[in-house]
Amino acid sequence: MVNNKSKSQTYKVKQLKKLLGLKKQVERVHSAMLEIADSVSTANDLEHFYFQLHEIIASLVRAPNLFIIFRNSLSQTYEFPYYASQDGVLNKPLIPDSVIDMGLTGYLLREKTSLLCTAKMYNQLVDSGEIIELGAPATSWLGVTLQRENGDIGALVIASYSDEVVFSEDDLKALELLSLHVTHAIDRVTRQKQMEREITSRTQALFQTNQKLKTEVNQHRKYQQGHKLLLELAETHDFSKPLDFLYHKFSDILVNIFEQGHYFIQYNRNTSTWRFPNANAMTLEDISRKYQPINEYLVLDPQSMVFGPKEIQQLIALNAMIANGEQKKALLERSWLSAPVKVDEQSCLLLVLVKPLKSGDFLVKDADMLGFLATHFKLMLQRWESQQAILSANDKLENTIYQRTQDLHDANADLQLQIEERKKAQDKLYHDANHDTLTGLPNRQLFNRKLMHAVACATMDKNYQYSVLFIDLDRFKLINDTFGHLVGDRFLVEVSQRILSSLSQNDVLARLGGDEFVILLQQRNAGIEKAQAVACQIIQALSRAFEIDGFELYAGCSIGITGAEQKYDKPTNVLRDADTAMYRAKNLGRGRYVVFDQSLHLELVALLNQETELRKALKDESLDFVFQPIINLQTGEVAAVESLVRWHHPEKGVLKPVDFLPMAQDTGLIQQIDAIALKHACEYLRQRESSQDKALVSVNISSATLYDDEALQALCDSLSELKSDSYGLILEFAEKGLTEVELCIRGFERLRQCGARVALDDFGSESGSMGLLFSGEIDFVKVDERLIKDAENSIAKRRYTSHLVAIGQEQGFIVIAEGIENEAMRETAIQTGCVFAQGQLLAATVSREDLFKAQDYYFNKSRKLAM
Repeated sequence: MVNNKSKSQTYKVKQLKKLLGLKKQVERVHSAMLEIADSVSTANDLEHFYFQLHEIIASLVRAPNLFIIFRNSLSQTYEFPYYASQDGVLNKPLIPDSVIDMGLTGYLLREKTSLLCTAKMYNQLVDSGEIIELGAPATSWLGVTLQRENGDIGALVIASYSDEVVFSEDDLKALELLSLHVTHAIDRVTRQKQMEREITSRTQALFQTNQKLKTEVNQHRKYQQGHKLLLELAETHDFSKPLDFLYHKFSDILVNIFEQGHYFIQYNRNTSTWRFPNANAMTLEDISRKYQPINEYLVLDPQSMVFGPKEIQQLIALNAMIANGEQKKALLERSWLSAPVKVDEQSCLLLVLVKPLKSGDFLVKDADMLGFLATHFKLMLQRWESQQAILSANDKLENTIYQRTQDLHDANADLQLQIEERKKAQDKLYHDANHDTLTGLPNRQLFNRKLMHAVACATMDKNYQYSVLFIDLDRFKLINDTFGHLVGDRFLVEVSQRILSSLSQNDVLARLGGDEFVILLQQRNAGIEKAQAVACQIIQALSRAFEIDGFELYAGCSIGITGAEQKYDKPTNVLRDADTAMYRAKNLGRGRYVVFDQSLHLELVALLNQETELRKALKDESLDFVFQPIINLQTGEVAAVESLVRWHHPEKGVLKPVDFLPMAQDTGLIQQIDAIALKHACEYLRQRESSQDKALVSVNISSATLYDDEALQALCDSLSELKSDSYGLILEFAEKGLTEVELCIRGFERLRQCGARVALDDFGSESGSMGLLFSGEIDFVKVDERLIKDAENSIAKRRYTSHLVAIGQEQGFIVIAEGIENEAMRETAIQTGCVFAQGQLLAATVSREDLFKAQDYYFNKSRKLAM
C-alpha cells in the first residue's frame, strides 16, 4: 500500500515538472516573439536586424549554424539574406539555384512543411534520390518554411555538426511558432529600409533641384543686373567721347558682374601688332609677357573658350601653346575665360577674364554671360563708331541711330529666346538606372515595380483603383527607316513629351522599348473612365504634326486599356491584356483606343489559330484563284480579267479576301499570297499565247511591297522572268495603303520599267492620293464601288468621278468602275464617263479552269484597253 502511494506521488511530481517545463518553454517563446517585434524598431539596418534575430533564436534553441533563404516568386532565384556558421564566418555560399533545389533546403521548400532531420533520415533521403549531398551532413538539422507578403517562399534553417547539440520536437514547435513572426518582422524591416532609401533618394533629388534653382536664380540675377547696367551705360554714356571712356565704363560692369580681373586684346592681322586697350587688376607687363602664349592661341581662332590648368597643360604638351617656365607657371595658376567682341579679316578684339585657382574654375554659364556682355559691348562699339561717323556726317544721324537701336532690340529679343530655351534644357534632371536613357522616362524595370505595388494595393483594398494604358506608335518604323535613327530618336523624345503633357503629376509614363510606351494611372479616380479620357487626349496630341530637322512627321498611336476591374494578381497579366487591347485598336484602324475584356483574349487565340491554319494552307497549296472580267461598257466585250484569291477552309468553307487578308497583312504572309497570285497570273499569260486572247490580267499586290526594298526587288525579278509576257500584267495597289506618295511613285516607276502596268485599286475609299494621279506612273484607276453607288444620289460625288475620268484622259490613265451590281450603278458609271467596269451585273467570277476553257469565247471579239 505504501509502495503504490509512493509511486503515485512520484508520477505527479514528474507531471508537474513537465508542465512547469512546458510553461517555461511557452514563456521563452512568447518572450522571443516580443523581442523579434522590438528588434524591428531598433535595427539600424537589415544586417543588424538579422544578427539580433539570430541571437533571439539562439536564446530559445541552440543555433550554432543558422541561415535564412528566400526564393523569388517571379524569377525563381534564391538569395541568402543571412548566413552564419559556428566558426563565425558570415560569407554566403555561392551555390547555383539548380543545386539548392536538389539539397535538403530545396526538399523543405518543395514539401512546404517543417522538417526535423537526423543523420539517419538525411541518409535515407539521399539514398531514395529525394536530395543530393551538399557538403558534410549535419548531425541534426531543423528547418521551417517562411512565406512573405510578396509571394516569395523561404526557409529558416539551423544545423548542428556536433553530437552535443541535437534538436528535438519541442525545438521544432518553438521554431514553427516563431516563423510567422520572423516573416512579418523581415517584411516590416524590408519595407522600412526601402522607405528610408526612397526618402533619402527624394531628399537628395530635391536638394539637387534646389541647388540648380539657386544657380539659375543667381544666373538670372546676373543677367538682369548686366542688362540693367548695359542699358544704363547705353542710355547715359556720351558716345562722342574718346573710346577709352567706353572701355573704362564697360570694365566697371565686368567687375560688378564677375568680380575678377580682365583685359582686352586687340590684334591687327595685317601688321601683326598687339594692343591691350584696357585691363583690370593686372599689369600690362604680365599681360604682354607672361600671358602672351594664351593671347597668341586665342587670336588664332577667336571664339568663346574656357581654360583650366588641365586644358593649358594639354595645349602646352601638344605644342599648340609655346611657353617658357615662367609663363607656364603663370598660366597654370589661373583659370581663363575668353569671348570674341569684334572679329573681321583685318583685326580681332577679344575679352579675357582671369581668376586664381583658389576661386575655382569658370563654368559654361560664365561663358554664356560673358558672351552676352561681349555681344552688347560690340553693339556699343558699333554705336560709338556710328556716333563718330555722325560727327562727320550729320545727314546720316537718324538712319544710323534707328538701325543700331533696332540691332540692339533684335539682339535682346534673340538673347531672351536663348535664355528661355536654355532654361527648358536645364529643367531636365539626371536619371538613374531605372530610366530610359533616350527619353528620361521610367523603364520597364521601374514600371513593373510600380505596377506590382498597384496590383498589391488593389488586392488588399477593393476600393483601390488603377488603370494601365499600352501605347504603340502607328508609323514609327516607317519614320525610322526613312529618316534614320537620329531623327527617330528625336521623334520618340518629342512623343514622350506630348504624352506627359496629357498626364497628371502622380501618373507614371514609361518607355518599354522601341515605340512602345505604357502609363499607370493610380489616383483614387483612376478607373476605366479616367483612362479613356486620358487616351483621347493622347491620341489628339499625337495626331498633330512633329517638326524635326525640317521634316514634318506624323505619328498617330493605338492604345490598349485595362485596370483593376479585371482583378489581376500579376503585373505581367496586366501588361499582356493591355497589349492585346492595343493590337485590337490597331486592327480596327489605328488612331484609337480599346478597353480590354475577356473576349479580346479569346479573339486573339482565334486569330493565332487562323494564322496557323493559313500557314498550313500555304504549305498545302490549298489557296485558289477566281477571275472576274472587266467589261467595255460601250461594246459589252471583255477587256481584261482580275485575279481574286479564295481560301477553301476545311471547316468554314470558301473564305473571301476580306476574311483573312488583314491577318495575312499583319503577319507578313501577304507576300507569299502575292507570289502565288502572280504565279497564277503568269499561267494565264502563258495560256493566252495559245488562244486568240491577248487581253490583260490584273493581280492585287500588297502596298507594303513598295516600302520594302527587298520585297520590291523580288517582285521586279519575277517580272523580269516573264520577259515580254509582263506587258500583259496589271499590278493593282489598294489606295488605302499608299500613304507615302514619293516612295510609291518610285516603286511604280521601277515596276513599269520591268514591263508591268500599274493600277490604283479602290480609289475614293480613302482621302484620295491625288499626287499619284499626276505622277505619270499610273496606267489605271479603279473607282471604289461605294463612290459609284453614292454618285447615284450625290451630284458632288458624281462630279468628282467625272473629274477623275477627265484627269485620266489628260494624264493618260484609264478609269474603271468597280462593283457594278445593278442597272443604276451601270448608268452612273456610263454618265460619269467610265468606259470600262466590272461587277456581278456585268460578269460573274469564273474559276481558273473555266476561264482557260472558255478563253476564245470570252475574248474572240475582245477590244483591248487602250495603252
